[in-house]
Amino acid sequence: MKNYDEKKAFIEAALIAAITTILAISIVYIPILSVSIMLIPVPFMVLAYRHGNKYSILSFITFSLLIGILTELIYAGFLLVIFGPMILAMGHYIKKQKEPYSVIGIGTIISVFSVLIIFQVVSYIGNINIIDEIALAMEGIVSRQVDILKSMNIDTLNADEVLDYLLMILPGVFIIQSMLTAFGNYYITVNILKRFSTNDIEFPQFSDFKLPKDIVFGSFIIFILSYLTRYIKGIHHAGLLTNVTLLFIFMFFIQGISVISHLIKRTKIPKAIRIFLLVLILFISPLLTVVSFVGLIDAIVNMRNIG
Repeated sequence: MKNYDEKKAFIEAALIAAITTILAISIVYIPILSVSIMLIPVPFMVLAYRHGNKYSILSFITFSLLIGILTELIYAGFLLVIFGPMILAMGHYIKKQKEPYSVIGIGTIISVFSVLIIFQVVSYIGNINIIDEIALAMEGIVSRQVDILKSMNIDTLNADEVLDYLLMILPGVFIIQSMLTAFGNYYITVNILKRFSTNDIEFPQFSDFKLPKDIVFGSFIIFILSYLTRYIKGIHHAGLLTNVTLLFIFMFFIQGISVISHLIKRTKIPKAIRIFLLVLILFISPLLTVVSFVGLIDAIVNMRNIG
């Protein structure tokens, strides 16, 4: 029986390596698929839960080698650094049935460090400053958008002011992007496991997602500390406070969406319509702040238990 299980694990590892290789190569030639690159960790995390990190690592290394052979070593190295540590850590924590916020949190932290490593390596090899390159690209985009709005006689902010603001929130945007990557990979992984797992383990649903219980107190302390940095020379306190605010608004927004999903679920509305309504909220800008406020209130009084 043990030999059969090992053989089955090796076969699954090989299949996942082959399938993800095809996906990664497709992304190179079909740009519209580029967003799906963020979901590459999913099959490896499913494998880690089913058969352990040993097979997941083996499969991911095989995948990286195939990518290096079939495309370029740089691309393989990029995927290895960006996703390898995340797969290892999140796969382990999912198998241990840790709280969603713990798994997503560790995945976010590792993703941020992985991006920083990539920046450093690219800067060293290419002898370029990544932040400067991003600033130049953003300057061109902002200038074009401002020119378009001016041609339509629409009042706009100065392009330099917009660019300065975008550059100021860049750290927060990178962290949010890492958080979204970890969040998406986590919930897609657990949903796949819910469909194919044969055991009785209950996987968490998005409508039950909650931030840590002390998140409100913690966010208050962080806000105070961020504000006090105005008295420390060498720290851009306005940028720090703006990024901290952005991050907490996003975190409470995620909890707010989870609360709304929970409340809609109570009405027995079909799942497809429920998903459509949640996606619709994402595209209605004025509701974003409202949803974040709902998440903050839920973190304080647990709205899901009311009624």
